[in-house]
Amino acid sequence: MPSINSFRGRLYLLGRFPHKDGSPGRKQGRIALRLDDTSANQRIAKRLLKTLEKQLNDQSFCWVDWAVESRTYRWRDAIDALYKKKVINGHTSQSTWEVSYMGLLRQINCNQEVTTTTLEKALTKYRREQYSYKLLWYLCKDIALLSGCPLPDVGDPLYSKAKKVDVPTDDEIVEWVLNAGQPHQWAWGMMATYGLRPHEVGVSTMIEGDQVSVPDETKTGHRLVLPVPRDWVDLFDLRNRQEIPASSVQENRRDADSQWLNRRRLVMGIPYRSYALRHGFAARLWKLGGGELDIYTAARLMGHSSREHELTYRQHIAPHTVIRAAQEALDRNQQKVADQLERSLSPSG
Repeated sequence: MPSINSFRGRLYLLGRFPHKDGSPGRKQGRIALRLDDTSANQRIAKRLLKTLEKQLNDQSFCWVDWAVESRTYRWRDAIDALYKKKVINGHTSQSTWEVSYMGLLRQINCNQEVTTTTLEKALTKYRREQYSYKLLWYLCKDIALLSGCPLPDVGDPLYSKAKKVDVPTDDEIVEWVLNAGQPHQWAWGMMATYGLRPHEVGVSTMIEGDQVSVPDETKTGHRLVLPVPRDWVDLFDLRNRQEIPASSVQENRRDADSQWLNRRRLVMGIPYRSYALRHGFAARLWKLGGGELDIYTAARLMGHSSREHELTYRQHIAPHTVIRAAQEALDRNQQKVADQLERSLSPSG
């Protein structure tokens, strides 16, 4: 039977394995797990041992599945590989990589080897319910996969209910935006009318039909948004595009526009964060859409997943709206069944 072995502070699996050249029989050997001998890694090793036992018993063992690269994988190499996967070959924007991802990854010593210990050390700087832990956990999961190193047993991110955000009424929004003065009026007007994030305002473009096109290089990629309500386009003079001045903070920071708006908000004595305008847009979507609006469509308009939309804007998704949508779906299905039955009983059917 295979077993777990510790040698010079590292963990291995010992056992009798098939020959690597495919010849008959088995030979005593060991598999390096690239795990430091800690209590957490012992639990990982036990799970791997069960997998190994199953493969040996049902004769599905293959050395390729357990191969580990001989060279060490340093964090610098792993981060370069992750950049290629997410930015060059993936959908992550350069700004998201530099601000959000590297903001966490640059705190790690890039010269050290990627091991479960260094992965655990990076993750345990944060609490599991923190956003930084959630973001870094997914990055470390990719890095562990790319480097062939098992992810430490530190726990998945914890998702708590989103805090309720104070949202201004539509009348308060109109007064806020119209008293802001240009170019702040245009910027806040775009956020309120189209539900844009602060960093999306300056790079978005109004197209035919007063729709707004949000480009690929933003946080969640390209999407089209319609105005809600439509008459705010004229009220806030949104077709008259305004240029947002260069920020006094670093230009490559996504929060530059947010800080620029926040300074004006404080001068005006506005008690709401600029992001509350996006929450106001979500509230109007559900208020005006009623039972005809599904959560997938609402989420796509705002540029995130259905799960993220429900967690963030659940205070606007009234229970009666969900019940109404469910009842209408049931009624439509019942009518469909009745129509099919009627056609099957008719002489011509």
